[in-house]
This record gives sequence, structure tokens and C-alpha cells, in this order.
Amino acid sequence: MATSSGPWVFQRTERGWMEGGPGHLGHNVGVIDEQSHPTRARRARTAIRRTVDDAQLARPGLALGSMVLLCLMILGGSLMPVPYVIERPGPAIDVLGEYEDEKILVIDGAETHPTDGELMMTTVSVDGGPGYRVTPVEVVASWFDRGQAVLPREAVFPAGQTREETVLTNSVAMSTSQQGAVAVALDELGIEYEPVVMVGGVEQGAPADGVLEGGDVILSVNGSGAETVDGVRELVRTTAEGEDVQMQVRRGEEVLDLEVPTEQVDGAPRMGIVPTAGYDFPMDVQISVGEIGGPSAGMMFSLSVYDELTPGALTGGHQIAGTGTMSADGDVGPIGGIRQKMVGAHESDAEFFLAPSENCDEVVDYEPEGLDVVAVSDFEDAVAASETIADSGDTEGLPTCEDIMSQNGEETR
Repeated sequence: MATSSGPWVFQRTERGWMEGGPGHLGHNVGVIDEQSHPTRARRARTAIRRTVDDAQLARPGLALGSMVLLCLMILGGSLMPVPYVIERPGPAIDVLGEYEDEKILVIDGAETHPTDGELMMTTVSVDGGPGYRVTPVEVVASWFDRGQAVLPREAVFPAGQTREETVLTNSVAMSTSQQGAVAVALDELGIEYEPVVMVGGVEQGAPADGVLEGGDVILSVNGSGAETVDGVRELVRTTAEGEDVQMQVRRGEEVLDLEVPTEQVDGAPRMGIVPTAGYDFPMDVQISVGEIGGPSAGMMFSLSVYDELTPGALTGGHQIAGTGTMSADGDVGPIGGIRQKMVGAHESDAEFFLAPSENCDEVVDYEPEGLDVVAVSDFEDAVAASETIADSGDTEGLPTCEDIMSQNGEETR
């Protein structure tokens, strides 16, 4: 504490606390001789006692204030958003059953057959995407949960992507994967179909919102036939500024002539839709999974369509979960969040799990106990695995992820 004559210092000795004034700041801090300076010593002792008493009175308030400030800082820091996302296990949903009180797979215009068991698509819940946030507390807690994953936001979502853009992207990916999945199943059964261009999704609040719908088949644009995605885009670009795009689309069984408003963006007309490649099937196939988005359920969609169009239960009454994208030629592609999907499948009572071979390095040593995981590379692998499980009730003889990694010369942990 500062006084008019300088700082006081206190030094601990065997006899207790000793006092040192301005003249005692060096090496030699001694005891004040009270007998040689009785008045000065008394005044010094009184002053120091008053100083100590004042400090003792102030210290509780200072400590309390500091603690409150520290708590506020910790609380504020714990609630601040951080640039991470947390992947958590989502539900495993039986594609042969219902979701949100609606039958997921409906096929009209073709003979279907009774099924049994479950073919379960698996999902991941992602916290912290565009329009949402996670806190440091949530991130730290997730680090200690083996069933969760913490990733930088940019590893999952493009920089600057909005919530609306994310919803549109996931919606387009889902509708495209459904179309491709149906096509692969029909290829396996030798059923022919025709390629078309369709509306993959409509951006919320865009000029086309409320006029066009996802799933609309585009028949013509400004009076010209639309045979390719690039062709549709080029026809839209020829629309004069301020003019509507004249479109003919097929929605279900109905053909509609529509005038679609546009807006100018970078000197070009824009409707706010995503045209994608689709297919005109000889039967009507509807797959409804609410607001779930993304392409990773393609393989399970293909299996469910194949199951309903063929006699007998593909699963043999078992609960088979899985994940993987499905390409036009039937290849099963890798996906994100497979560890969380295996946990979700296990929590939903799945017995077996079909995993993309390219995800095997993330599968090994992370399989939940009691869940048998089979590695698949294409649709034929997935069908063969399901049929083996149906016949034998186990995965003996089917490829595991350890087998795949060994074949690729990779070591398992």
C-alpha cells in the first residue's frame, strides 16, 4: 500500500511478521528499535495496524467482486458461439415402414409384394450449422463422448452458406438420391425408364417459390424442349430482363403451363431453382422422409424398392441398417458420420449394418457391441449380403471392414 513516505513491505521471520519502511527495501530488513524511538515506533505500529484493518475490511468485498467478475467471464465464454459443428447419432428409420405417420415408400402402377423385417436408413444430427451455434461447453462435452464428433464448420458446410442454402442443398441431394436409387433397383430388375430434367429444389423466398415445386418434371422452357440440365439453364438465360419464364411441367399426372417470375442477378435472370437429372419411371415411386436431407440413404432406398418389387422378404425378418450413396452404375459411395450412424442403428435395435467399403478405416474398432457390420462396394454386394442374412441369420462368409483393410494393405488398429 502506498503512503506519503513510500511503500511498506512485510517480511516473514522466525519471530513473526516484521515491518520495513522506505529505508528497509534493500537486503537488510531489520526490527525497529522501539526503545530508541518510542514515539516513532508507536506511530508506525498504529499506522500499520490501521492499514491492515482497512485491508481486511476491503478484502472480502474485493474478493466477492472478483469472483462475480470471473463467473461472468466464464459464463460469457461458455455461451459464445464457436466455429465447430457436433455430429450426434440420429434415428435409424425403417424405409419399409412409416415416418411421421406417413408411409415412406409408396409404389403405384406396378405389382408389389409383402415385406418383413426392417431396412433402416441411418441419420446424423448436426449441431452448429448455418443459422445455429454450439458453445464451448457443448464442444468440450462432445470430446469425451465416443459416439459424437467435433469438426470445424468449414469441413461440413461451405464458408458463407446460409441456413436457406443449406436446406435447399440437402433437399436437392435427397431428391436426386431417391431418383438414382429407384433407377438402380429397376436396372437390377431389367425394367426400363427414360431420363428427364426435373426441379430438384426451390429456394425459399426465391421468385419461383410457390410456383414450381421440387419433383416437377420440366417439359419445356420458353416454348423449347428441355432435354438436359445445361439446356434448361441456357433457355432460362435467354429470358429478357423483367420477363417471366414460360414453363411447362408435369406434376404427378397433371401437365401445367406456368409463368415463373425472375430476378436479375449479375446481369442474368434467376428463378431460384436447382434443375437436376431425373427419370421417368413406368410406375409412380414416392419416397417421403419429411425434412431429412442429404444423399447418404441411396443404398437403403434402392434395397427397399427392390424388396417391394420382388417376391419374399429381402431381410428374412431381420433388422438391417445401413448407409451409402448410390451412383448411377450401382456403386456404393462413402459418407460422413458413419460412427454416429452405427451408434444410432444400434440404439434403434438393428442387428446388422451395411457399410460402404470406402468407410472401413472409420468403422474398424468403432463397431458397437452386438452390431454385425458388413462391407459393401456396390448394389449387388448389398443385395447378396441381405439375402445371406435372410437365409442364415448371420454374416458368416460376408466381407468385414477388417477384411477390406487387409486386402488394401492397411493395418487395423
